[in-house]
Parts: sequence; structure tokens; C-alpha cells
Amino acid sequence: MRLKDKVAIITGGGRGIGRDIALAYAKEGAKVVVAEVDPATAAATAKDAGNGAMGVAMDVSKKDDIARTVDAAVKAFGRIDILVNNAMKIMPGKLEELPVESWDTTMNIGLRGAFMMSQACAKHMISQKSGAIINIASIAGLFPYNWAGSYSVVKAGLIMLTKLQAMEWAPYGIRANAITPGYIRTPGTEAMYADPDIYQGRLKTVPMGRVGTGEDIAGPAIFLASDEAAYTSGSVLGSDGAQAVGYFLSVPGRRFSGGRMD
Repeated sequence: MRLKDKVAIITGGGRGIGRDIALAYAKEGAKVVVAEVDPATAAATAKDAGNGAMGVAMDVSKKDDIARTVDAAVKAFGRIDILVNNAMKIMPGKLEELPVESWDTTMNIGLRGAFMMSQACAKHMISQKSGAIINIASIAGLFPYNWAGSYSVVKAGLIMLTKLQAMEWAPYGIRANAITPGYIRTPGTEAMYADPDIYQGRLKTVPMGRVGTGEDIAGPAIFLASDEAAYTSGSVLGSDGAQAVGYFLSVPGRRFSGGRMD
């Protein structure tokens, strides 16, 4: 088991990608703290994870909630080895019409919350001289995602935060890396992917020809948290079926067919 006896906090860990990472970490031997705004979901995921996992109700945009969660993890398990910043809430809308409150909600959860959570955990990691931070970014942090409010800005900021964490905290034995998922099918996006037109349209932009799952993100998250990635920090690891490099698949023009260019 690659994460045996490691202590991991996962924000937004009760559902979707966060849940899949929580279950995968527990299977690899980690003691998981499922931090989720919905207490019922946090408890359910912790129960499913087993291995002593603990569910904690927490709003990552609130500093007091963060302090309480970190204290609970240290009290229960004695240390913090891994932090996964996954919590996110998209408040969609056109920029010219987007309420400032909607912009702030996504910012406060996805970027400000990730900063505050990292800072709180880093204080323990610094004293331990070890730790791993995994920030769940997005290909939307590499390319603009229209009509999604501040989502792209948050994810781009999270990528830069990752690089800054890696540089400043390396002397303390702390590694920080980001994962940039592409199209991922989760319970939260199921209604969208249930639309055949949307589903087929998105497939055309993914060179591997499929929409990803939470398990496709959990695998890289295990690697980056493990000792196998002991010399990996400041990286941005794509998990998108080559979507980020497949831009020209969506550009009208010539295509090769049967060895000929059409």
C-alpha cells in the first residue's frame, strides 16, 4: 500500500472527484479526513472509505472551519501528511451580467479557500519537515472556459499557487503539485452528460475518445501523494485524455482518412 498510515485531508471529499480520491487513498492505507460542506455526505463517504476515515463538516471559505478541521485531524491522527484541495463551486454566467457575489463565491471556495487550507496544514507539515499538497485544478486553468464565471480564473490561480507553494516550501520537505482534469463524468455533471448532443460533442474534442471518471483523477492523486513522487514538485499533471493538446481536432479543415488527406 503506497499511502500506508499517511494522514490525508480532502476538501470537497464527500462527492465526485473528491469522493473517488478519498476511497482510493483509504484503499492505499491512508487515514482520510473527508472535509465536506454537507455533513451527511462527509459521513457517508468516510463510512464507505473505512480504515478509520473521519467525516468533518466544513466550509472551506471560512477560516474558523478550516482551523477546526485541521485541529480535528491532528487530534485524531497526530499529524497531516497530505492535503488535497478539491472543493469548488461554479457560479456560471456571462461576465457582463455576473453578480460580484457569484464571482466571489467561486473565488472564496476554489482559490482563497485552497490558500487558507494549505497555510493551515503547512504549519504542521513544516514542523514535520514533510508533506504533500495536491491541488485539483482544471484544463480550464490553461484555457478560458466561457460563461463559467470566475472558474477559469480560479483554476489558473490555483496552478500558480501550486508553483509558489512548491518553491517556497521545498526547504521544509513539502511538495506541491496540481492535476488538471479534462471532461470528467461525476454525479454533479451527470445531467449534462445525459444529453446525447453534449456528450457526443465533447467526445469529439478528446483524442482518447472518452469522457473521464473520478478514478482517472484518483490514480494521479495517489502517485503525487506517495513516496514514488518524492522528487516531483511544482508540476502540473494533466489527466484529460490528451484534450489539452488536441486543439486541432476541433478546428475545421483537412483530416487524414485511409492514408489520404481528405
